[in-house]
Amino acid sequence: MKICKHFGICGGCSFQDIPYSQQVTTKKNRVEALIKKYGIKTLTKEVNTFDTWFYRNKMEFTFFEKDSGIICGFHEKENKRQVTALSECPISFSDTDVILSAVCAFAQKNGYSAYNKYSHKGFLRNLIIRQSKFTKQTMIVLVTTDEIEFNVEKYKEMIISIPCEYPVNSVYRVVNNSWSDAVVFEKKEHIWGEEYIVEKINDLKFKIGPDTFFQVNPKGMSSLYSKIMLYADLTRKKRILDLYCGAGGIGMGLAKKADFVWGVELSPDIVKFAQENAEQNNIKNITFIAQDVRLFLNTQDNTDKKIDLVVVNPPRGGLSQKVIRAIKRLLPSKLIYSSCNPEALCRDLKEFSDQYTIEFVEPFDFFPHTKHLECLAVLTKNNDEKDIKNGII
Repeated sequence: MKICKHFGICGGCSFQDIPYSQQVTTKKNRVEALIKKYGIKTLTKEVNTFDTWFYRNKMEFTFFEKDSGIICGFHEKENKRQVTALSECPISFSDTDVILSAVCAFAQKNGYSAYNKYSHKGFLRNLIIRQSKFTKQTMIVLVTTDEIEFNVEKYKEMIISIPCEYPVNSVYRVVNNSWSDAVVFEKKEHIWGEEYIVEKINDLKFKIGPDTFFQVNPKGMSSLYSKIMLYADLTRKKRILDLYCGAGGIGMGLAKKADFVWGVELSPDIVKFAQENAEQNNIKNITFIAQDVRLFLNTQDNTDKKIDLVVVNPPRGGLSQKVIRAIKRLLPSKLIYSSCNPEALCRDLKEFSDQYTIEFVEPFDFFPHTKHLECLAVLTKNNDEKDIKNGII
């Protein structure tokens, strides 16, 4: 059984020493336990599985300063104040070692310091690598403070000379002076190459920028999108609301067989990418709205639309009570709920169970060797006779 040499020290993959078939069984059992916990009447489908190695399309590494020099890697599992240098990461890219080594050598040679999150001093913070698995392109994003002058030209020459399996075709620098541990895109500087990389999922092309939200497992995403299309059972008369739509992938696929799709996403920058994605895929019967989902659902002009299908793919925390109530007021014939948090999913499904039959929950193992799991649930509106009995209509 293959095990990464950093397993046990790195805080990433907690299941890597468990045979994969057992990982899948454990994850399905967890979903079934949550369904039972929340008293949901439904069935759990078999777990969809994909490549178990080199499946991630994005990784975020942290710079750290040791006596031996600058390193780049992940925070240690048992000591979050320490970072372990990586020479491989078999869930991400085959190029991990060569990219991290080249950037650290460049930093050492030019005297750049690593940022210390406790003293809030230092220059280098993070290195983000994004790869498109189907089109085989690489974007590298260096995150720094603006503490010192940065030699952009020398950095660019070094990056584009790295012999990557998937060629580097987009290079960015991001300035982040915030005290937050998370990467804050205060200022984006496009250094070289294309402004974005392009990924192809099924028959759709997607532009991916430095801060674009995109599912981390493209092959899993391809399967998920295909299943959503199948379960939506669309006709040209159906009107669809795609909430928390991100870069528009689900909505664009559905638009090909629907009357019209409205996609709602909070971030104007992500909505801009979604609009560009729709244009490059020549999809005209979709529109994207940059607005908070709760506010959108509670705007009269928006909720007057007759909606046949609502698709939701919320953040890990799931849906708020106000959003759930607003969706129930719309009373679409079908609701498709995609979630990376099975606990939040099952909690929310319970709230819909008075008006909807939860047909099934279907797991997708987007995250092999970790505890995480994507799930899809399909809900259909109870028939009119049952609705009247329950006092809903």
